[in-house]
Amino acid sequence: MENNEKLICGLSDAQILQLKEKHGFLILGEVKQAGTTYQAIFREPDFKTLEATGAVGEKNAIKGTIALFDNCVIASDDALSQRDFLKLKAVECLAQHMNSFNVTVKNL
Repeated sequence: MENNEKLICGLSDAQILQLKEKHGFLILGEVKQAGTTYQAIFREPDFKTLEATGAVGEKNAIKGTIALFDNCVIASDDALSQRDFLKLKAVECLAQHMNSFNVTVKNL
């Protein structure tokens, strides 16, 4: 019997489920360039991570972005760990995740 399970960052569905149990909510980010799609799995950053990487980012935006990548990435395609610009673009996935929430405000 053939196993047609599509791997994400080289991980099976069962392995990703284990990562969810360990890290909580996970985000799949994709960066496309010249017909190639690169994937990374991130844990959702908590306030401690955001505060620490934000402090680094105030002094050096690139270092802050790389710190956010390093602190939140759970798994990624090999190219993402080898190409700095791909890392920078992959972190944009975390920002897009935050922007995916909708809020409603009502005066009481």
